[in-house]
Formats: sequence, structure tokens, C-alpha cells
Amino acid sequence: MIYIQQLEVGMMKNFNYLIGDPETKECAYVDPAWEVDRLLGLAKKDGYQVRKILLTHRHFDHVEGVEKVVEQTGAEIFINHLDQEAVKKSQGKKILLTAGKEFPIGKLKVVAIHTPGHTPGSTCYLVEDLYLFTGDTLFQGNCGRCDLPGGDSRELFQSLQKLKGLDPTIKVYPGHDYGTKPVTTIDYERGHNPTMRADYFQAFEEIP
Repeated sequence: MIYIQQLEVGMMKNFNYLIGDPETKECAYVDPAWEVDRLLGLAKKDGYQVRKILLTHRHFDHVEGVEKVVEQTGAEIFINHLDQEAVKKSQGKKILLTAGKEFPIGKLKVVAIHTPGHTPGSTCYLVEDLYLFTGDTLFQGNCGRCDLPGGDSRELFQSLQKLKGLDPTIKVYPGHDYGTKPVTTIDYERGHNPTMRADYFQAFEEIP
């Protein structure tokens, strides 16, 4: 069993998430930016304590609310070491991630998958080998931009190839509501997402 709450917040159609262990009632808050009180209120209403903040990357629309969450909960901040600049001023305890780092949410197993391309430290979080939180690396039907500072199209292609190799039944929870449905699967994206269907970098580069 797992507790997952997905809420669309802010002006950029961001998805924020609560991921919790129903047994221990510990949960993590993914990419806090806008409407922090709304998410914290939901966690409290459902009987969960926010102990961790999981950041998929460094952009402002995914980190703007970190300090407020830290102040109200004392949660630890998990972010890839290559994107740590985004939270350098935070008073919260920082856990700097590297590829393949494992850690728990209560008794749930989480693996940090390094997926650079959108930013150098972009990270997807695989929970219990069943649920993948992809930030701006993979959307339903598309992928994140790589034309912003720190972006790299070749790295993003390689990251998508890495995700394509995961179990096809894994559910995908993206960082924005940019598709036709809020949750997808690796299998669906393999078959329908042009950025996942591209087997060669040149083909990926040619996608409009």
C-alpha cells in the first residue's frame, strides 16, 4: 500500500505530490513551489507527517516553497548534488543525491535515478519499484526542455533511453499537467511518446 496525492498548483500547471507510507504515516513532499499550505493541510488532514522534501531539479517552479515547508515541518531536503545551488540558502538539512542513491519514506523504498538533460541534476524518484516521479524529464506525450541554462539534448535523450528500459508497468507521475492525462505508464510512453520512441539521437533531435 502507498499514499499518493497529486495536486495541480500555480500558474505553470505544476504537479505537486505527497508520497506516504500508510503504516508509519511518514510522507514526502515532491517539488514544493506554490500553494504549500494546501499540500501541508492535506497531509495533516490525512494524518501524515512531512519528513522529506524530494526535489526533481533546481528550477524555481519546483523549489520556491522549500523554505516554507522546512520552517513548518523540519523536513530534510533531498536534491542531486549537481543542482544543490537551488537550496544553498535553506536552513534545512540537505541530503545530496548521486545516481542510484536509496533511502526510505517510512518503510517505502525510494531510488534516485539521475536523469540529466533538463538540468544537470535532474532526478526521477522510483518508489517501491512501481511509481516513478519524473519532474520535468518525462511528461505524458513529451519531455522537458533542454534549451535552458544547464540543459543538454544529448543527455536528455540518454536519460529517456534509461527510463525506457524500466519495467513497462511502472506508473509515471510527471512534474506538469501538460498531457491528456495526469498519470501514465512507461509502457504507454514507449508506444505513444515521440521522445521515447526515438531510438537514435538524430531522430530525437528532429522531433518538432
